[in-house]
Amino acid sequence: MSLRYIETAFSAIKPAAPVSVSLIIKTNSGVICSKETKQMRSASIIKLFIMASAYYFKENGKFSLTEKVQISADSQVEGSGVLSYLTNIQSLTYQQLLELMIIVSDNTASNYLIERLGISNIQAFIEKLGCQRTKLERKFMDIGAQKLGKENVTSALDVLRLFDIFTEKNKFLGKNSQQHILHMLSNQQFNSKLTAYTEYDPLVTSYHKTGELKGVEHDAAIFVKDNKILKVVVLTEGWENNGDGQAFIASFGKVLHRFLQQDV
Repeated sequence: MSLRYIETAFSAIKPAAPVSVSLIIKTNSGVICSKETKQMRSASIIKLFIMASAYYFKENGKFSLTEKVQISADSQVEGSGVLSYLTNIQSLTYQQLLELMIIVSDNTASNYLIERLGISNIQAFIEKLGCQRTKLERKFMDIGAQKLGKENVTSALDVLRLFDIFTEKNKFLGKNSQQHILHMLSNQQFNSKLTAYTEYDPLVTSYHKTGELKGVEHDAAIFVKDNKILKVVVLTEGWENNGDGQAFIASFGKVLHRFLQQDV
């Protein structure tokens, strides 16, 4: 089954305007792109860049994952995650906060990491990666910053660049950090989009992170089967109903699952 199959299937299910879809797929046999440089609101996809920067600073001796942080009641924010619903949480390590940020997309955990690492430092790392369309400008659920026009944005091409850094030899992250990152991504708890059809397939291993806001639905995944790697980033916006966005990405995930089941 060739890449042409994916392109044809995507064209058949692609939503009409005003929905916008940014897509990039990288396989052993080539790359498929559609509006891959379009800058979109990142939602929780930006958490991938926060995680990468944490491991980069760790490797350079500027950050310790075992360092503990006191969790205060007034630091809790709404949105995804579990910390704001738990009682009697006194302290957590930054490693645990990273796990919460990725596995259940915890916004409070993410904000602690942003505070510790620094927005300007994270952004400098993003730029060092060459991800020109990715900007971290505010913490999560920061309504005041939003009113000032500050927004977190990214592109499918930039996320794919980050996936390459997670899986290929590079000057930013060593093998041990890559393994820890992939382990967290493999434990992702939100599996209603790209991984809807691979979640229970024992022959496919998935590493991914989702993102959503009102009208925005994203998923970015690395699929591995028989030593073959399929990297996929789907960013979408303009949905009147987010359920339709989730259904579209899940439908595309079904296409990818069929592709993975064949010889690539």
